[in-house]
Amino acid sequence: MFKDKKNTKTPAPAPAAPVASKPEPSKPEPKAPAKVNNIISEGTVIEGNVMADGDINVNGKVTGDVSTKSQLIIGQTANIQGNITAENADIAGSVNGTVTVSGLLTIRQSSKIDGDVITKNLNVESGSMFTGRFQVGSSTKFTSPGKESVLD
Repeated sequence: MFKDKKNTKTPAPAPAAPVASKPEPSKPEPKAPAKVNNIISEGTVIEGNVMADGDINVNGKVTGDVSTKSQLIIGQTANIQGNITAENADIAGSVNGTVTVSGLLTIRQSSKIDGDVITKNLNVESGSMFTGRFQVGSSTKFTSPGKESVLD
């Protein structure tokens, strides 16, 4: 009933496997620079200006200007004898100089500021002490004798 048919055709050759080319070495994607935290510990004394791109946490004494493009934290034991410039700042210690903050400035209960304050946003705790002038607002322009500070 069933006939055994023999395949008389020769099988077609298998298609050639594609030649794999060597993959190009992948270039590492550029990484964002790590945010650096700079700490000036209690008992440390710096005479001169301090400038950083990353956060600065001060608990010691600085005689000179302190400037960062990021967050500045001035602890209760800190004493700054100079001007401050930061994106955001939290002050709990003592500052004698002009404080310029382009974002939020928080003045803690334990803080003592002797100098002018220029900031976009301000948060002041009850009990803090300061002597000087405040200028708060989005496009603040403040003129001191011989100096001018502008926030954008």
